[in-house]
Amino acid sequence: MTTTNPPPDAVGTLLVVPFPHPQGCRTYLLADPQTKQALALDVHLDSVEDVADRAATEGWTLPYVVDTHTHADHPSGAAPLASRFSSTRIAHKLAQHQGVQHHPEDGETLHLGDRPVTVYHAPGHTPDHIVLVSDGAVFSGDSIFIGGVARTDFLGGDAGQLFDSVHRLLDRLPDETILYPGHDYQERVQSTLGQEKLTNPWLAITDREDFVRQLTENPPPRPTNMDALLRLNREGAAIPNSMTAAQAVQQVEAGGAKTVVDVRTGAEFEAEHITGSRLVPLDQLVQRADEVRMTPAPRLLMCKSGTRAGMALKTLAALNVSGLTVVEGGIEAFRNAGGPTKKGRARMSLERQVRILAGSLTFIGVALGVFVHPWFLALAAFIGAGLVFAGVTDTCGMAMMLGKMPWNQSSMASSSGSAPSACAAPPPSACAAGAPTSSCAAPTPDK
Repeated sequence: MTTTNPPPDAVGTLLVVPFPHPQGCRTYLLADPQTKQALALDVHLDSVEDVADRAATEGWTLPYVVDTHTHADHPSGAAPLASRFSSTRIAHKLAQHQGVQHHPEDGETLHLGDRPVTVYHAPGHTPDHIVLVSDGAVFSGDSIFIGGVARTDFLGGDAGQLFDSVHRLLDRLPDETILYPGHDYQERVQSTLGQEKLTNPWLAITDREDFVRQLTENPPPRPTNMDALLRLNREGAAIPNSMTAAQAVQQVEAGGAKTVVDVRTGAEFEAEHITGSRLVPLDQLVQRADEVRMTPAPRLLMCKSGTRAGMALKTLAALNVSGLTVVEGGIEAFRNAGGPTKKGRARMSLERQVRILAGSLTFIGVALGVFVHPWFLALAAFIGAGLVFAGVTDTCGMAMMLGKMPWNQSSMASSSGSAPSACAAPPPSACAAGAPTSSCAAPTPDK
């Protein structure tokens, strides 16, 4: 996902490397430059390779991998990263994550060399939530955000507890403490607690009952695929590389339509697609990989019959995009399994276009070879060899070429009901609450 290695933030004697994700999630590496010991925090599954590569580049060991809480909006990469570095996995005991070796007590101190990292229990967003404080910085997870706070309407969250946890932090830490949040949806990296006291509208509410009322009265929708993500993050359940069409129908009908990435051509998508799915044609995957990353995991890769989805899986895996599942049999099998699709103007399928073009070129080659010059028979032989190669490798260069043709494009530039592109502001968070309704609250900062 990352293409450069920007220098770490220097916070006191600590080095901090943020890893922003297009979904708004934040992964962090905290490192002691003297001993080169580092801690990985809230690792998104898509960021595992980037974090591992950065640690290796810097020569950092990784004694700890920490999750601040049970994530309901994205898959945690704690397990694979910890396995790679033989790290100790850390989470609160209430998380009950399989594979976690250490459950810190409130106020417990971890060490990166001689640099202390203090862990505080901060329930509210979830009962198991913790925050980390070290060397003038607080890593707040999903408690305080820049200009906001976390939602508390699922996983046993409690708005009153969040109020108490937030104000305990504000009372405990000086205003100049640098805030590194677990999410941000406006591409901001850090703030300070003093700045948040001045500008965060939720912190302007000093009455606990008023805070609870406003935070709970208009809850946003549940995170997409939340149940599947909880199984992954709590039990270590694997995301399969493929699933049957019937299983895909179940996921879509359970609210997972926004997890579908359709890799067919625009014309095919326009002719029939799953409402809410995202169109990213196979030949555009590299340039638009961040749009796939923005799609909630586990992500379903859809094409006509499953072949192009398998190719997409390999392409995206090479770009460190994880949490991908090919729908076996594609949209045809999905429809035949009872899955709901939206149909538009019928278009000629890509497979039929390939047959017509291949047949035409073969006929022309043979005709010219017979009536003009035998060398033209090479054209027919070339087409035949290409079809054999396509059959053996399950790839077709002719189909890829035809897919780029203007008649195979669509006026539906991205998708039906999908999120905006990676350069636009991300959609509202699955974990962030909206702005409070009080007219006297401070406005959300624009920075």
